[in-house]
Amino acid sequence: MSTRSVEVVVLCEDLQQEVFVRRFLQRRGCERFLFQPPISPAGRGSGEHWVRGRFPRELQAHRSQAARRNTWLLVVTDADTRTVQDRVQGFARACEEADVPLRRPGEKVIFVIPRRNIETWFAYLREEVVNETETYPRHDCENDCRDEVRRLDELCRQQQLEPQPPPPSLVTACTEFQRVAQ
Repeated sequence: MSTRSVEVVVLCEDLQQEVFVRRFLQRRGCERFLFQPPISPAGRGSGEHWVRGRFPRELQAHRSQAARRNTWLLVVTDADTRTVQDRVQGFARACEEADVPLRRPGEKVIFVIPRRNIETWFAYLREEVVNETETYPRHDCENDCRDEVRRLDELCRQQQLEPQPPPPSLVTACTEFQRVAQ
């Protein structure tokens, strides 16, 4: 399936995640994406908490549109010091509290959960040896992730993350994307 015919609704924590996802989707040929609602309001608490709280509502909206349009829901949040599975379980609890079933098999809902944060992936994509417990430096400007996005696109097209062992959370995110893109 071509990503050109897809509308991607993105729910993310911050501007760095937004820029990263926007650039990656553009490189993958996606022409229609919507950051709705906009990213977490800066300075108003935890971005992860905000994304988790919005998720059930966005999932319901996705389901109501999926029958009429080819729509994906892409959810981006940092794992921080938790695991990717912990974050997914947090989404499950939020859905349970809102009486909304979590992602069903075959639904075009993607969880992109960098661990510790997206800067871990950036360091890996610069070919640094990384682990998912250390904190890596942020870019001075969010748009500075251009080279990392290009590198990830290249690795995805080759369907092989290397040369160093990739962060497990990046492998999981690639699997999520492939599951929906097929």
